[in-house]
Amino acid sequence: MQKRYKKQRRLTTFVVVLFLLPFLFFHCANPIPPEGGERDETPPQLDTTESTANYQTNFSKQPIELAFDEWVELKDPYNEIVISPPLERSEYEVSIKRRSVIFEFTESAELRDSATYTINFGEAIQDLTEGNAADYLRFVFATGDQLDSLQMNGLIVDARSGEPVEEALFMLYDELADSVVYDGKPFYFGKTGENGQFQINNIKEGIFKGFALLDEGRSYIYDGGNEKIGFPDSLITLSESGPAPQVRIRLFQERSEPRMVDNILDEFGTVKILFNQPVEGMEVTTPDGPAIDRNYDRDTLEVWYAEAQSEPWSLIVNLDTIYRDTFRVPAVESEAFLQTARLESSGSSGSSIAPNKDYQLTFNHPLAVIDTSLMTLLEDTSRTSVPPLPVLDTIFPNKLYLQYNLKAGISYELQILPGGLYDIFGIPNQDTVSQNFRVQERKEFGNLDLSITGLDSTENYVIQVTEGEDKVILERLSSGQSSFQERFSLLPPGKYTVRLITDWNGNGRWDTGDYELRRQPEPIYLEAMEQLRANWDLEATVNLIPE
Repeated sequence: MQKRYKKQRRLTTFVVVLFLLPFLFFHCANPIPPEGGERDETPPQLDTTESTANYQTNFSKQPIELAFDEWVELKDPYNEIVISPPLERSEYEVSIKRRSVIFEFTESAELRDSATYTINFGEAIQDLTEGNAADYLRFVFATGDQLDSLQMNGLIVDARSGEPVEEALFMLYDELADSVVYDGKPFYFGKTGENGQFQINNIKEGIFKGFALLDEGRSYIYDGGNEKIGFPDSLITLSESGPAPQVRIRLFQERSEPRMVDNILDEFGTVKILFNQPVEGMEVTTPDGPAIDRNYDRDTLEVWYAEAQSEPWSLIVNLDTIYRDTFRVPAVESEAFLQTARLESSGSSGSSIAPNKDYQLTFNHPLAVIDTSLMTLLEDTSRTSVPPLPVLDTIFPNKLYLQYNLKAGISYELQILPGGLYDIFGIPNQDTVSQNFRVQERKEFGNLDLSITGLDSTENYVIQVTEGEDKVILERLSSGQSSFQERFSLLPPGKYTVRLITDWNGNGRWDTGDYELRRQPEPIYLEAMEQLRANWDLEATVNLIPE
């Protein structure tokens, strides 16, 4: 009886094992990403002993197997993989077989005779667990008895910052038409590393068009919009008898067409137009409308008018030669606005200003009348009254400045009684404007003596002192001079950079490049200065002529 029980138990166990075997096999055959531990940042490594031999000559169509040291997967292979000379997607297939990627040419693929082919896999092959892409994976073969062996290299930097650009493409086309960058894949390409440098190998002899692209869409095609581009000034020639070409490309984003995003036209007294980019420098005219004042606030153009119109009128906006638009402003009744509108100042009391600056107040409407008899400026604790000398800003009519010789280290109180100011609508300030501010000590600031030599006297320059990447502290224009020298007094302590723009078109600002016009971005020279300390004189010399 006991033997029969043991025998029955062994039989039951055997059946259970047979039942579980398929599930065990399924788990072994399908890798599961591990959980926990440090993140794997190592890309898949090619196992050359198990892979199809690279750099073959007299190659004929055959499956190409790339074996790896871990499980891999394909990510968008037909966009990531670029083949030179180019092949259509229908002429090859890519698949996964265990730890290998299989690349196969279809029957329709016709390989050129005596040509060197490069299959660039981009970031198509990634590990299964963390999505790390295989590094710069290329398979090279020749259909003839030798591989093309020419190469070129170069550097890609940002046109504004001068910093190296990582993961930018430099592409070579054997089709020389300018339009090829919009609708054709490159014949060869290289990708920059952290240092902005790239190298392209196995190139044939010939003349090529070069084009650099920070490829946001990973399409190897310039889609416009926000993608940054660059290009050499001439075609690139590669020859067995000549040196390997080297290029330095300045990457830039083309200026987008100004475009109105939103507008407010149906409120009396003000017109607001929101654009897709900064609008400073726009010209505004009203050929059949009222007198206007205008203000720029980053990407918003604000226009004020005080005279009611019985008919719609035109507001014409121009920006250089690239943008012109006409807005029809409806005739809006003014009574409701005039009954509720108030003249108010913005900003808080208790601020501090540098001893070489005027105190500034900003209002919600342009100002028209100032009654100084209703304004009082009290000096320090003695409460001594001094003349305020208010002045309206000629560019931004809603700003008021006090052009009084304010004393360093002294606190002031400004009071403007009701009726002391009137805006363009004839509305007075109904409440007393009261502002307290302090003028800082001169010893809290430093002075900069800037000298620039080696300027080209035939060029125009924009000279800027910047803090951070784009905050312009001071700006000067220079033309017809071989050197520049100026003392900048009372700068806040900090780390400053000299930015020198070669202003080719003389418009007083930096202009980006344009591919269709074959215009490079205006050159920018940057040089960081020593730290400017409080109560300190810093001498900075910039020499543009290499020693």
